[in-house]
Amino acid sequence: MSDVACRPPWWRRSLLPFLSGVLSVILLLVIAYFGVRKFGTGGRLPERQPKTEAELAAGFSAGAQDEAAANRADIAWQVETLYARQQLDPNATLDFLLLSGGGDHAAFGAGFLSGWASVEGKNAMPKFDGVSGVSAGALIAPFAFLGTPEALEAINRLVRDPKPDWVVPRGLFFFLPENASFADVPGLMRDLCAEVDLNFAERIVRASTGGKRVLLIQATDADLGTGRTFDAVAAARQAVATGDPDILRNILLASAAVPGAFPPREIEGRLYMDGSITSNFYYGDPTDEGQSFGAVWRREHPDAPIPKTRYWLVINEYIRPAPVTLQPKWLAIVERSIYMSVRSSEMIALRHLYAIAEATKLRGGGEVEVRWVAVPQTWKTTKVGYFDKEKMRELSDEGRRLGADPQAWMTKAP
Repeated sequence: MSDVACRPPWWRRSLLPFLSGVLSVILLLVIAYFGVRKFGTGGRLPERQPKTEAELAAGFSAGAQDEAAANRADIAWQVETLYARQQLDPNATLDFLLLSGGGDHAAFGAGFLSGWASVEGKNAMPKFDGVSGVSAGALIAPFAFLGTPEALEAINRLVRDPKPDWVVPRGLFFFLPENASFADVPGLMRDLCAEVDLNFAERIVRASTGGKRVLLIQATDADLGTGRTFDAVAAARQAVATGDPDILRNILLASAAVPGAFPPREIEGRLYMDGSITSNFYYGDPTDEGQSFGAVWRREHPDAPIPKTRYWLVINEYIRPAPVTLQPKWLAIVERSIYMSVRSSEMIALRHLYAIAEATKLRGGGEVEVRWVAVPQTWKTTKVGYFDKEKMRELSDEGRRLGADPQAWMTKAP
């Protein structure tokens, strides 16, 4: 019998080396995986001490009481501040600026405010009695609270020049479940820290005019499953008192911590992430009618007319989802679903704000105006990718153009 006849078929000769190669690759990946788990701790946050359900419930109750007390105090301040202003100007108004989330589309809001600052006369930007920010809007809010042309231009300049390291993947094993997120934000933290320093905190405190103006930042309390509104003026005071602005920085970064993508922040023993999970813009917590601005005003100053309240809302996105031809692939479907859910909840919240305005007027609580602006549905870009410099500059330019146009404001619910 020949040697050829005794040889096994070619596929049998190839099978063993092939399987050996596959097993070697799998073994190396397993070794690398457990090696990274053991030694690669850069993407992890420290383990947290679990709390009982009763402890968490007690924390929720205490937090709700504190926020209600702070809300009552803010309204009392607003009533007295506006009454004093009304003595000098019978047409004095109570003005609130609301800045929504939107990721890198926040370049639109920064540009819009910069453009609005150039308007003079009756359509000029008012000095806001309160500013609120959520997610990416939270990063703009402190600059809008300062309200100076220099501050507004500083945040607009920042978003027009995103650095490559603003968002950095955690490497080959970004998907490890022990990681706090699959990306980190070293460049964004660096540039934000350069702006939000101790001097910046001192300016926030001075701009609050003794607590008569409020700066509110919303994040989501992951432990309690609720929104948490941080008093950023109080955080700035704490920063000045301690000489450490990190508490103010962490509040801003917590509000912008997109789940899975960016790391959450632990503040005062609680874990916080993106504020847009609970609401993409913040316009106040529900208040008992007897504690509302109009009711307090009627009790304190029954002979004086209730001033008009005006909400100015800047939405850093389209108000309606941009239409696309969706491919039936699970990742595309998930991304589209999340995007649509945020747009839908945002529209519902805006309609709710209009309903509150109408109800306030009908109850005799004073006139309330709601004005809003969003990225125009007609605006398009060919740029893709997160924090793309050209796209953000185009958004900033579009925002600046609309901000300089008083006719850009919408006055009816979508």
